[in-house]
Formats: sequence, C-alpha cells, structure tokens
Amino acid sequence: MRKRRMSVTAQVTIGILSVVLAIYLATAFYFGSAIHPFTYSRQQAISIAKANTDLKTPEAYGMATTNQTTYSVIGLDKSGKEIGVIIPKDNKNLVVVDLAKGISPERLKESTTTSIVLGLYKNKPIWQVNNQTGYKVYDFTSGKKLM
Repeated sequence: MRKRRMSVTAQVTIGILSVVLAIYLATAFYFGSAIHPFTYSRQQAISIAKANTDLKTPEAYGMATTNQTTYSVIGLDKSGKEIGVIIPKDNKNLVVVDLAKGISPERLKESTTTSIVLGLYKNKPIWQVNNQTGYKVYDFTSGKKLM
C-alpha cells in the first residue's frame, strides 16, 4: 500500500495554526497568572469579612495603602444595611463601618478619579481617592482632606 504525503499547503496551514494556538495559550497563561494575586486577596478578604461580621452580600472590594495596607469589602449585612469591613493586612482588629454614617464617596469624586477605596489612616476609617497622578485621603465621616 502506498503512503499519502501531506501537501505543502496543509503543512503550512497546520504550522500556522500551531503557532497561533501556542501564542493564545501563552497569553492566557500570562494574564491568568498576572491577576491571580488580586483574585486571591479578594477571595480571602470576603471570606474573612463574612466569617467575622454580619456581611451577607459582598458588592465591592478594594485595597488601600496609606500608613498601612488594608483590604475593604463593601456590601449588605443580614438586615440589608450597607456596611464596609476594613481588614488590616495583619488580619487583626477588623473595623466595621455603617456607610450611611459617613460621607458618600460620590461627593469626593473628581474628573480624574480612577477609584475610591475604603481604608484606614492612623486607625481611623478613610476614603482613599486615586487618580492618575497619585491619591488623596479624606476622613470617612467629615470628608475633610487628611493627605
């Protein structure tokens, strides 16, 4: 029986598809491993907040770095009230704030604002307003600029 040989066109097509597949897999792996620290810290913060507070439905996650690094989870508690849970990096002394008792983050928003994150500064709740050139820190209850 005679063996059939693949045509040059078929060989080139298979080669090109193999290179495209390799590039796609490398890109997917690169971006997957790049976002892994963020997704892992978000999962950890949400599980800590749910285990130690009345948080039932998490809606937002953030990380703020002022004089210390903190993670925050904003969501609804069991009674439907919107709360924020601030978790210091050492996981000690969680701070739970009633968002209705603080200034609305929308009032702090500027045209260049990229994100607004709940955090701690000198062990007091703050809003960290981030933009392209840096960040500003505002007191959670009064809205007074601290940094």
